[in-house]
Amino acid sequence: MRYIAELERKVQTLQTEATSLSAQLTLLQRDTSGLNSENSELKLRLQTMEQQVHLQDGIPMAL
Repeated sequence: MRYIAELERKVQTLQTEATSLSAQLTLLQRDTSGLNSENSELKLRLQTMEQQVHLQDGIPMAL
């Protein structure tokens, strides 16, 4: 009986750990989604800035 009780305790511990890890995974997935969105926005801003630099390079500046 002691063996069964120990196994049941281990199962409970593992279930608790699985629940905790599942919650952590959800948070990390949300963070990843937010970071991917921010990365996309920054890439667009960089692309716009690069285009502006190319346009400025093509226009001679008056001294």
